[in-house]
Amino acid sequence: MTTENPSWAFEAWNWLRANDLPNWLALAFTAILWPLALFFWHRRRVQSVPGLEVHFVPGVITIGASSHSAVDIRVTNHTGSVAYISGVRIKDCSPSFAVPIDAARHVAANSYHLKFISPSGSFELREVTLQTSTSAQTCMPIAAPLSTEFYAHKTPWLARRFRHRKYFVLEYTAMVGTTRYSVATYY
Repeated sequence: MTTENPSWAFEAWNWLRANDLPNWLALAFTAILWPLALFFWHRRRVQSVPGLEVHFVPGVITIGASSHSAVDIRVTNHTGSVAYISGVRIKDCSPSFAVPIDAARHVAANSYHLKFISPSGSFELREVTLQTSTSAQTCMPIAAPLSTEFYAHKTPWLARRFRHRKYFVLEYTAMVGTTRYSVATYY
């Protein structure tokens, strides 16, 4: 009684050896999978930047002739390096964070781009440079004053992991030292 290898398995093995399949797999990984992994790794968003603090404080802002309640957003640099903040915007506002119609909205992205306050006192800076222990302020108008629960709100760990917001998403780009962070914080 003889046991023979199935002919299809034997032929497949010989074909793989003859055509050097392991090298083709290594080439496919190097040429396709690795660049894709690097591309998505560099485009990922983080929840926060270590040492860069964001605080919310109640405030008031005037848009045109009307005065609105507002949320002052203060960014403070405690990183030990120079921090460059740009592209600050608020996205995905929930009904509990109602924004007045007077606020300038980016219609295509359904977001509100924020500007930092300049030395002259007007909101006109799209980016700001923060030295260590300095801060910058921006402001977001709201339709009605928010309760103290908003200012004390801390998003639960599980909600951050599944990217679920209660009020809004704060997005910005931060360059701290030589590291660039794309930040999306869910509040």
